[in-house]
Amino acid sequence: MLEHVRHLRGRDLRFLGLVALNLLVIALYLDAGMRLAAQEGSGWRTLDIEALQRRIETGELREREADWYHRSTEEETGRIRGTP
Repeated sequence: MLEHVRHLRGRDLRFLGLVALNLLVIALYLDAGMRLAAQEGSGWRTLDIEALQRRIETGELREREADWYHRSTEEETGRIRGTP
């Protein structure tokens, strides 16, 4: 293995340095992104369980399906399957 290192030319060493530099920049970019994602309020949604429970208890939210929810009718499921 040491023989291969001795036979490297300047151009080869510059290429290896460029590859190493790119890998370092990618690692730093990913690390910064992970740090930003871990911060509170950085775009990741978090659920406030206490506020949700208060809204359920006051009746603002109900522990059932939404008013717009209904079971599919035969007509609707036929259209989805492609039958007239």
